[in-house]
Amino acid sequence: MINVYLLIAATSVTVAGFSQILLKKGAMRPHISFIRDYLNAPVISGYFLMFVSVLATMFAYRGLNYMTIQVVEALGYILVPILSYIFFREKFTKYKVIGIMIIIAGMLVYSM
Repeated sequence: MINVYLLIAATSVTVAGFSQILLKKGAMRPHISFIRDYLNAPVISGYFLMFVSVLATMFAYRGLNYMTIQVVEALGYILVPILSYIFFREKFTKYKVIGIMIIIAGMLVYSM
């Protein structure tokens, strides 16, 4: 049976990844003023999704132990480069690939 708290934690990481994409998309646009840098739809949506992600993570802490949460949260370091490739066509350099492999190895070792 799937642990509901684990599913919430994984969803929280995914939502945080998408919020980072929205924040970057909002930051890449040229703006007229300093205020418009922070008061535009992608930035406000990104901050809202980040807030939802924080609340979901706090809820997930109720049902998971600390070690499990750390492994799930590390998925964000893998998800964000993948989303960056999809939405911004950022290339995977050899250092990114090596970094992702180290993160996966660390997740495997840490979860044992």
